[in-house]
Amino acid sequence: MRKLVIADDERIIVRGLKKLVDWNSLGVEIVGEAYDGAGLIRCVEELQPDLVVTDIQMPGMTGVEVLRRNRESGGKTKFIFVSAHQEFSYAQEALKSGAVDYLLKPVGQKELEEAVRKALNMLEAQNTVEIFRQEKDEFQKLFEKINDGRNYENEDLYRMFRELDIDLTDRFYVGISAGIRPETAARMNQESFGQFNLTRFAVFNRLTEAFGANKIGFVVKKDEDALHVMGIFPNADRDVFVEKYVEPVRAEAEASCGAEICMGIGVATDEPSGMMQSYKEAVFAFGLHHFEDKRIIESDKVHREYRVSFEDYKEDMENAFRAIIAKDAQVIDKIDRVMDDIEAIHYGNWDAVIMRTMNFTGDLGSKLDQYHLLDVDFYQMQDALQEEVYAQHTMASLKQCIHDHYADLVQRIYAKGRSEDKVLIEDVKRYIRENYDKDLSIKELADVACVSQNYFSAMFKKETGQNYKAFLTSIRMEEALRLLRETDYKTYEIAEKVGYNNVRRFVDAFKQIYSVSPMEYKKGLREK
Repeated sequence: MRKLVIADDERIIVRGLKKLVDWNSLGVEIVGEAYDGAGLIRCVEELQPDLVVTDIQMPGMTGVEVLRRNRESGGKTKFIFVSAHQEFSYAQEALKSGAVDYLLKPVGQKELEEAVRKALNMLEAQNTVEIFRQEKDEFQKLFEKINDGRNYENEDLYRMFRELDIDLTDRFYVGISAGIRPETAARMNQESFGQFNLTRFAVFNRLTEAFGANKIGFVVKKDEDALHVMGIFPNADRDVFVEKYVEPVRAEAEASCGAEICMGIGVATDEPSGMMQSYKEAVFAFGLHHFEDKRIIESDKVHREYRVSFEDYKEDMENAFRAIIAKDAQVIDKIDRVMDDIEAIHYGNWDAVIMRTMNFTGDLGSKLDQYHLLDVDFYQMQDALQEEVYAQHTMASLKQCIHDHYADLVQRIYAKGRSEDKVLIEDVKRYIRENYDKDLSIKELADVACVSQNYFSAMFKKETGQNYKAFLTSIRMEEALRLLRETDYKTYEIAEKVGYNNVRRFVDAFKQIYSVSPMEYKKGLREK
């Protein structure tokens, strides 16, 4: 059984999470609870759970701080955050820190179970990868020494390399990250987890042998996605080292293991002290395979102009919504434009792309649901779309997924015959609820709907079954009832607060609806 700790500063939420899921059926045992940051870090350190489900904002220490402390101490606990904060910055910080998932309260049973299963799969994969971790060879030990925070002079580094029989004469260094292409890895993993791990093991071994045997590189790290190598090549081949050394190694491993292999390459450096930066650049370049359809991506050849802002994204998202409402012929093009914005803003950060895409589709779907334009349950639709989104592993396939989803959804919306009039009336009704205390005229409301006064009257009656004056009066009377129940305002004061400048008109309207005057209603409340 996997061990689980649940944490939230509200005890009722902890109790709810314990009952929400059949933990035993998932092979999970709840071993601890915490109600603040200090209690959570104590549970994590003493109980060493496999999983933690926690609020992100905890008194004393945030959930993210606990996660980071766990990682710094070498812990491998998987964290799932459950939070009321919808701001993207919270989710971004959580996922960037290594969280498995970020769920919004109130969390549903299905989405929590999916997040837990995702964490359990990651734990299983993590265990499998541990099998791959052989005893560190001298090259790996050397890299750790170089990058453990100690200050080495270059001469000391050269001496250490010579002791390991590495020829540094007229050489340069470059970070290389290599692994099975993301979408290929996802497909293989889905088909057979065991076979995928065997293939990954074979790929890592083949690459390790190819670089090590010729002493043109040494392994510095293995993780779930990639093998990270520090390449050492002759300066004379600086301009052609990819074609002469790297590509042949990649192609041979691909052919022998039967899996598409991609690589990310950092910027070359002449000094050993620059290897860490080149390594980081290689890791980043490897991640770009989600965005680029290339076998090898060299970080110094990646040039992006960041001309899209969050303001552009928000404007394009609103334009996409308005295009659906107005039955704009270019509606799908405008949906595609939003996805282009997401790619431009988050290029290089796949997790951020996925999270932003779900935020976009959630916001857009919520608006359509608010205007009663959906023919399915909003939450079910969003859950299904989330599964499709998470199944994508390249920007091209993700864009196509969103394109197809909205092409189908828009067609269904239009087929239902929902008109723009219904959306406009919802805007007017919202405006009335927010401004009932003012002297609202038909001209003002028609302007809100951007139609003529005559058309507005007919349209409002058709969509609501009553004229706008009756709707306005009902809103005013609901507020008058509340004020009579909850305050000691006089009748004339209540009349003014609900939009009447004539007390007699207010009293008459009140009696017409409730068959008693405001004073009689108030008296009845006192007698009770």
